[in-house]
Amino acid sequence: MIEQNIKVLLIEDNLDYAQLIKRILSKKTSCSMEVEHHDSFSRGYERASRGGIDLILLDLDLPDSGNIETMLGIGEAADVPVIVLTGTDDESLALRAVQLGAQDYLMKGQVDARLLVRSIRYAIERKKADDAVKRTEERFKLLIENTLDLIEMLGVDGTMNFVSPSHKRILGYDNDDLLGRRVFEFIHPEDLPRVLDIFTETLQNHDRLYSAEFRVRHKEGYWVTLESIGKLCPPELSTMGVIVNSRDITERKKMEERLRSLSITDDLTGLYNRRGFLTFADHHIKAAERRKERVLLILIDLDGLKQINDAYGHNIGDQALIDAAQLIKQTFRNSDVTARISGDEFVVVTTDSDGNGEEAIKRRIKENLNSYNSQAAKPYRLSFSYGIAKFDPRIPSSIDRLLVKADELMYASKNKKDDEAKDNVFNLNTSINE
Repeated sequence: MIEQNIKVLLIEDNLDYAQLIKRILSKKTSCSMEVEHHDSFSRGYERASRGGIDLILLDLDLPDSGNIETMLGIGEAADVPVIVLTGTDDESLALRAVQLGAQDYLMKGQVDARLLVRSIRYAIERKKADDAVKRTEERFKLLIENTLDLIEMLGVDGTMNFVSPSHKRILGYDNDDLLGRRVFEFIHPEDLPRVLDIFTETLQNHDRLYSAEFRVRHKEGYWVTLESIGKLCPPELSTMGVIVNSRDITERKKMEERLRSLSITDDLTGLYNRRGFLTFADHHIKAAERRKERVLLILIDLDGLKQINDAYGHNIGDQALIDAAQLIKQTFRNSDVTARISGDEFVVVTTDSDGNGEEAIKRRIKENLNSYNSQAAKPYRLSFSYGIAKFDPRIPSSIDRLLVKADELMYASKNKKDDEAKDNVFNLNTSINE
């Protein structure tokens, strides 16, 4: 085990006491300690400011020390823990020093080797722990101050005890406009009863998350729709209440309302139709462009639909389209945009996060087709021809261009299948004639 070498800066004007401290710390322990001594506060401060030390032992009764706040600034300047040394009559001053940031205090007349070494080691470890907590708090503060969501801490009566700075950007209110007021004052009257019911239920359950959509009054008087998630504060927090995280979904709700007035769904398959696809795919592409993500557009043609219709009728052909749509939905994620854009053509837009999506998609399509064809008791087999076009955020492209590129690749795939089929027929005839 490697010994830890601790460098201690001792600032003490009593030379005999300084020699005693040096002798104590020079003895062999589980860690070695190197002591550097200065007999005045000014020289000690100058040495501490150069760094390279782990802890300061500071006498509170130095001739040039000044007030206690100034003295303890030495620890902050050097970013190391401070242990104060004081006479037996100065315990109240030592406690004041700890309140102002010192890690510990030692009464000079009561110091022994074991106590001194333990105090030094504990002070260093406490400083490390304090620094870790401060870093966590700073990261949390930075996260809260820059989050796009609204974050609130509410009392049991709905009083806002904390609100994130994003309230100003989204709702127009400064902190002083909101703190101390009940959140229910700002909620639309039509939504308030439902929100009150959810809030009451949240207060009664520690382990559950509750969500709600409701309208909140903007400072300028119009309504903003929020999607909120709330949870009872954990028991270890001293304050009883609810933590709420909310997101502005006003534009999304407006889009949903607009889309409801349009026919965006294919009646046969339940997928989006061409209009729905173009609406959502464009949104998907723009979002990917903002996030600098790659996107794949897959154009899929159901092979042999005309032959199925001719051989078995259009009802069976429709069932083949429904089966194809279900297989496509199984192949892709729920968050992907899937649509039937013409009689036998389907299209999918999906995010390609790691750049390996194309091969994974090809594999899943093949596996799902094989699984379907091996199990389905249908008079037909499903077969797809497809083309995959790639969207690179560094080289923006429109949906129409991606469709054209995918169409070219899809027909190349279909023609390759047709050529292979002709070769198979030729080989079969040759074999028979021989």
